[in-house]
Amino acid sequence: MFEPTDLASSEIALTFKRYALQQVVNRDLAFEVDASVQQSLWGDLVYRLTAHVLADQLPPEEFTARQHVTYEVPASTWQMWKKRHARRWYARRLVARWPVRYEADPELRGTEVVCSFDLERWRSYPQAQYLPRDRFGDAVRVHAIRDLRWTDEAP
Repeated sequence: MFEPTDLASSEIALTFKRYALQQVVNRDLAFEVDASVQQSLWGDLVYRLTAHVLADQLPPEEFTARQHVTYEVPASTWQMWKKRHARRWYARRLVARWPVRYEADPELRGTEVVCSFDLERWRSYPQAQYLPRDRFGDAVRVHAIRDLRWTDEAP
């Protein structure tokens, strides 16, 4: 292991590493690209490249998904004992070596979990040519999840 006392007698060779970002974009988009470099709160640098792409808005959709989640319980009375005494000095090594085994609740008790979110949708045209207005290229459908909400409905 490298010890701090070795600094006086050891030679360290440092080199610069090169970091780069390269991406091929349409030549008409190259005029719209903004590049910025910022220093973050912790002293690191943040590189940001932004570009404008033609897009048309589609109507948003709201999705809701429900699922019944069954509780897990210790598999036996011995597993319950290990769970209850896991932090005690006499059971720590036992539980570290043989963790508590769980199984689905035999009575199928659980909770109903609901996730709902708004889905913003739009079509973008990344290959659009600005100069001849009749050529947009292939449309790319884009989705973004906004306002993600989780709720727990106990039965």
